[in-house]
Amino acid sequence: MEFRKSRTLTWFSLGLIVVGAVGTVLFVGWLLGEGGRRTSLILILAPFVLIFGLLGLVATLVPLKLRIDEYGLRVRNRRERVSLPDPVPWQVFDAVTIEPKPGEQDKDPYLIVWPKGPVPGLPAERAITRDGAVGFPVVSLGDLTEPPEALAKALRHYAGPLFRETPARHGTG
Repeated sequence: MEFRKSRTLTWFSLGLIVVGAVGTVLFVGWLLGEGGRRTSLILILAPFVLIFGLLGLVATLVPLKLRIDEYGLRVRNRRERVSLPDPVPWQVFDAVTIEPKPGEQDKDPYLIVWPKGPVPGLPAERAITRDGAVGFPVVSLGDLTEPPEALAKALRHYAGPLFRETPARHGTG
């Protein structure tokens, strides 16, 4: 099953760009015209809105691909620096969970893989250690178009018993 990147931030960023651009044009017109008149705070802030919109748009252009099927897991997520272009078979993993990163309980949960050994393409600097097992967050569920239930359903189907619905001790099965 293919999972796609959410485009909510893209549309929001484009809206900020339009509002910021129009406001910036009006602000520049005010500066070049009769600068003695009072201007609105909104016009003064417009260039900053434009910059925030551009930054948001750049953030949405980062590639994200996630595929879960009978052959395993395939992920390309530059934001998390995960690059698994070829399917990594399910046998390589001790467990697969959906949970928040440690210390980020109030943020979107992540798909975290718990491999039995080293897997090229998983960034060691982003590793999570729990009970002697090492896990790697591969994608934030907030970045996906599909709801978390769709991801959980695909993992139940393809990963089978490796998918743990709740965080559990790893390396025991």
